[in-house]
Amino acid sequence: MSEPTPDEEELMTRDALDDLLDAAAPPAATVDDRDVLAMVADARKEVRVAPRAKRAAVITGVLAILMAGGAGVATASSDWLWGDGLENPDRSYAYTSPTWGECEIRFSGFDTHKPLIQGDVNRVVDEWFANTDVEAAAEPFVAKYLAVMADSRDAENSADPRLPDLEAWTAHEQALSEALHMELKMHGYDSGALAGTDSHSQLHCEGEDWDGTGAAE
Repeated sequence: MSEPTPDEEELMTRDALDDLLDAAAPPAATVDDRDVLAMVADARKEVRVAPRAKRAAVITGVLAILMAGGAGVATASSDWLWGDGLENPDRSYAYTSPTWGECEIRFSGFDTHKPLIQGDVNRVVDEWFANTDVEAAAEPFVAKYLAVMADSRDAENSADPRLPDLEAWTAHEQALSEALHMELKMHGYDSGALAGTDSHSQLHCEGEDWDGTGAAE
């Protein structure tokens, strides 16, 4: 039997998170989601790594962007104005952050760029948010994402006072996205059907502290 090609090896090591990322699920950032996904794609072209290492690289890479950006990352959030498409809290997820208190993440609709499925995809998303305890649906996945980030901390970022709250944000958003991805897949919309989909999200917390000064913005 011939040795698998690099492309075949990549397919063999795919997991649910790979599918989630390829489906352009809402990113845990106010950074342009296409920029983050492009960086992930470029990293994959440069080096092939084990699935666990790849998960850690993707998630901590997003955290690095947030921490380097400081208050500028949350410009739209600091004055408590919701961005375009996020004014109505129909797609909302709530959790308690370690030091920032009660938080809410709002999600936009999905722009699939595919007219034949566009309406039905958003119908599935809207009905899921309307009829599901989304916090309970995401809860089983939160610990997994927190563990990935805990395993990949280093001395430089561990000292940042924002890290626990940024990790909580990332973990809860990715957990919600995974639960939603599973729902869409049950309706026939897997990563292939949703490839190229655009969406965005935004976070507000009662005590958010984006520049690490200890004062809510």
